[in-house]
Amino acid sequence: MPQAVPEPDFSGIMKRISTAAGVHTQTDLANFFGIRRSSVSDARRRGKIPASWLITLLRVKNISPEWILTGMGPRFLLASPGRYDTEEEFAERQAEDEALSNVSSRALADELVRRIVLAQGKILFG
Repeated sequence: MPQAVPEPDFSGIMKRISTAAGVHTQTDLANFFGIRRSSVSDARRRGKIPASWLITLLRVKNISPEWILTGMGPRFLLASPGRYDTEEEFAERQAEDEALSNVSSRALADELVRRIVLAQGKILFG
C-alpha cells in the first residue's frame, strides 16, 4: 500500500485534485481513481491524500504533484519545445519522461513522498 502524504491545506488540495480529474463529486472522484467512494471519504476524514492519487494524476493527466500539494508551480508537466532553449534540451526531457514511464507506480510514489518530506523539511527548518 503506498504511503499517504499528510497535508495541512487539505481542502485546497482536494479542490485541485477534483479540478485536475475534471470531477465535481466524491462518487466521480472515486470512479476516476477506480476506488470505492468510501475510500475518498476515508481520505477526507483522515486529512491525507494517498500517494497513489498523485501518481495517477501524473500518469493519466500529466498533473504536477507539487501543484496538487501546494498550488504552486506549473499545473502540467507536459514537455514541449517552447519551454526549452534548444531541441536537445527537449529531447533530453522526452528521454527522461520515457524512462519514468517504465518505473513502477510504487517506486514513483516512494520517490515523491521522499522528495516532499525533504522539501517540507527545508521549508520548516530553513
